[in-house]
Amino acid sequence: MLKHEVLMTLEEIRPGAISGQMLADRFGVSRNAVWKAVNQLKNEGHEIVSDPARGYRLAEASDVMYEAGIRSYLSMDPGLHTEVFSETDSTNNEAKRRLGNGDRKDILLVADHQTSGRGRMGHSFFSPSGTGIYMTLSKELEKPLFKPERITLAAAVAVVRVFRPYLDEDPSLKWVNDIFYKGKKVAGILSEAISDLETGLIQHVIVGIGINVRPVEFPDDLKDIAGSFSLKKPGRNELAGRLADELIKLYRDIEDDSFLQEYLKYSMHPEKVKEELGITD
Repeated sequence: MLKHEVLMTLEEIRPGAISGQMLADRFGVSRNAVWKAVNQLKNEGHEIVSDPARGYRLAEASDVMYEAGIRSYLSMDPGLHTEVFSETDSTNNEAKRRLGNGDRKDILLVADHQTSGRGRMGHSFFSPSGTGIYMTLSKELEKPLFKPERITLAAAVAVVRVFRPYLDEDPSLKWVNDIFYKGKKVAGILSEAISDLETGLIQHVIVGIGINVRPVEFPDDLKDIAGSFSLKKPGRNELAGRLADELIKLYRDIEDDSFLQEYLKYSMHPEKVKEELGITD
């Protein structure tokens, strides 16, 4: 679709600009068709600046998530089926509904807003629009897994790998599924799995991650305990894509113990982690 091709071009050259004629030539369409595509994108919430001297450019503040934008950062599985929702109850719930209907394909589900974001032990996860990444990777494991805790530990390591380069201090990990930054919880992980009844081995994982990326106005009951990475950039499409990429990379070799050392490095209570995992020095 032309509007997606235009959007991807603007994303690739951001913060640069490109003329309507150059876009028309690139895609073999008229300038009027480009103008219509740009206006469709604007109506969908993308902030596109029209400069008579330079052409079209995607504003630095434009941060609308969309499938092609996320997939452009998936080097491990560029063809991964990806869907973005402006709103859903929970991306984990949606993944489980798909599996319940017999759809076992690998899929990445991302939401701008969740009405019933879930955490472990029945807790909720505050998921307002425009400030976070709420995503679920539903994936068939290439090798069956017997140790379920590795699913969540690997997801926590993936979050650290992606976000740490943009932070002014290291995040910390609280066993088993919480990520803290500057003393407040900024992200949570909810991992669910499907096991073979005969072997007990895990064959399919549903990994949900909720991350407060931009500054958030929390309700009174959360403002003393919840926080945000408060990043201005990069965009959420890039962060979501790179995070999914790290997850896929880790889950392809989930029995490799090397990532556990990364978890220990950022753990708030490394001795507890060693005890839980049976790690001896």
